Amino acid sequence: MANTTITDIPRRGAEEQDKFGLLAYERGLEAFLRGASTPITVALQGEWGSGKTSLMNVLRDDLCGTNDKEGEYYSVWINTWEYSLMKNSNEALLQILVKMASEVISLSRSTSDEVINSFKKAFMGVGSAIMRNMGNKVADGLGDGILEALCKDGENSIADLRGKLQIQINECLKKNNVKKGIIFFIDDLDRIDPPVAVELLELLKNVFTLEHCIFVLAIDYDVVIKGLKPKFGELNEKNEREFRSFFDKIIQVPFSMPVSQYSTKDYIIDELKKIGILDSSDSGDVDLLHNIELTEQKTIGPNPRSIKRFLNTLSLIKCINDAKQQLSGNKGEEKEISQIRKLKILLNLAIVGIQVAYPKVYQLLCLESGFTMWNDAIASKMGIPHIDEQTKERLKKDSRFDEDWELVLYRLCQTDKYLNNNALSISELLNLLREKILDAYRAQHGTSDSEELSESDIITDFMNDQMSQTAVTGFSAGDKTQLEYDKKKLMRDITAHLCRHVGEVWKDVNFKPKRVVSTAGGINTDGDYSNMVIYQNQPENHKIRLQFRLDTKQVEQTKYPEYLVSEQYNEQPNQRLSELKEVSALPMFVELMKTREELLSNNCYYIEAERRVLNNGRFYFQFWFDVIFDDSSAFFEPRSLQTMKNVTKILFDILFKFHKM
Repeated sequence: MANTTITDIPRRGAEEQDKFGLLAYERGLEAFLRGASTPITVALQGEWGSGKTSLMNVLRDDLCGTNDKEGEYYSVWINTWEYSLMKNSNEALLQILVKMASEVISLSRSTSDEVINSFKKAFMGVGSAIMRNMGNKVADGLGDGILEALCKDGENSIADLRGKLQIQINECLKKNNVKKGIIFFIDDLDRIDPPVAVELLELLKNVFTLEHCIFVLAIDYDVVIKGLKPKFGELNEKNEREFRSFFDKIIQVPFSMPVSQYSTKDYIIDELKKIGILDSSDSGDVDLLHNIELTEQKTIGPNPRSIKRFLNTLSLIKCINDAKQQLSGNKGEEKEISQIRKLKILLNLAIVGIQVAYPKVYQLLCLESGFTMWNDAIASKMGIPHIDEQTKERLKKDSRFDEDWELVLYRLCQTDKYLNNNALSISELLNLLREKILDAYRAQHGTSDSEELSESDIITDFMNDQMSQTAVTGFSAGDKTQLEYDKKKLMRDITAHLCRHVGEVWKDVNFKPKRVVSTAGGINTDGDYSNMVIYQNQPENHKIRLQFRLDTKQVEQTKYPEYLVSEQYNEQPNQRLSELKEVSALPMFVELMKTREELLSNNCYYIEAERRVLNNGRFYFQFWFDVIFDDSSAFFEPRSLQTMKNVTKILFDILFKFHKM
């Protein structure tokens, strides 16, 4: 039986074939390291799955040797992720240092007990210093208290430990004059918690000064940025130099994985043949191979890990389809016309590529597979925010986003930074599928068929056929079965938690839980204040959605012109707060807009407000807050409950301030 999977294991070394055209980069980096003066630290930068570990394996084989050949350097390999599991950051840092030193000691088989005991004493001192300063870690944010204690001179310090390591390294090289030094390969720094990774870099920079040593680190600059936020805050133009300076003082040479240069087309085509999706006759089909390449570029991209997941998903779908044919007695003798077969291959690859690369777009396809039928109703089911009229008019002049379904796609992409960066590629891919579906239909039925379906129906038919195959390989299937949970209990519990919370914040206001019906609840207030209503949508696509609604009182337009700064308010009586920059700058709305921006990247929450201008000379604001989870228990997880409490507090705070106007 042929192989059905591709393992996501890095290249084991230089003897394993280079499948992505990296040979020139590998040899260039090897030549650089061979001629490098020491000490030197090189960072291999790239996202998860971009091949950093594979490259390190190749470098280790070529520079440090294998079982069959002697290398120019000793090799020490540290997988930091292993040491960060089930340990706090202090223990992880200590264990990594212990591993580095023990590996150096083991390189010299004749190390005396005296030397080993000396190291043990040094590490006991380092460990004691770490434990003494654990409290400082919390106070100083990045472990500066620990670093201060360990990096001083004298016994029980990193300086003392480094001195002992240097002596041992020198002894090793004296005994083997073939070796030029030691290369420390420090892998998976970008898989541990970013602040811990930064602490480790801070600590190791004092070790990186060892003579005759090369340090090769697998870490991405973005991880350093995340890890430094507690120290420098969010990255911006003013503090960017501080982030870069931290990185530069530790890393002498950055090497970014050349992902954009990877040659993946031949690899993907070969693997598609192996798993039986393509056959030998497809090798000469320039149009099909070109469209497969376009699909790969516009979805999964050149990341090796994403490519392997993509191919394994396709292989699983192929195995399931083959099993269905066998069980039904259909051996597949009936040959489809060539264009239909090619279309099904392309659709299969495109949908799986979207599933792997853009889960939110795939979720939208699960709601409506006929993507040219996407509209405001579908967008509402997904909780996709609206866009302002000015942006909509601008997009209408752009052929890439001028149709209603393309506008829905654009709106979805605005909710996620990665989607936003790839919005054009997704639009181009879906338009390519649209073109190929219609071409294949005409080839099968002709253009004069009096019973020809509408364009949207044709697209829906073809897409439905392929979407049904991918339902088993997503994070959530496309089946729309109802979730089993107690609607009334969910609403009662949420209402009780929130009512208790706001009652503790505003002790002078009488809050009462609203009477709960199966799909609605909320919080009542006494006096003339508005009440908060919580609506519960019917479960759909394995999601539970609650929407919190709250209206302010109505006030006279002429008394508060600062809230009506837009000249178009009479033409647009309902206008989103996010579209009104002047209004959102008012003190009353600052916290709301800040929270809204913070939650935009989290597809579980969405906050919006709308200014509603009435024809009686009054206006008011309506707020709504959507919370969407896969199951009812998720609403009561500490972070989720705290988010709902925070937003509820903000909304009531605005309500009360508005009431006093």
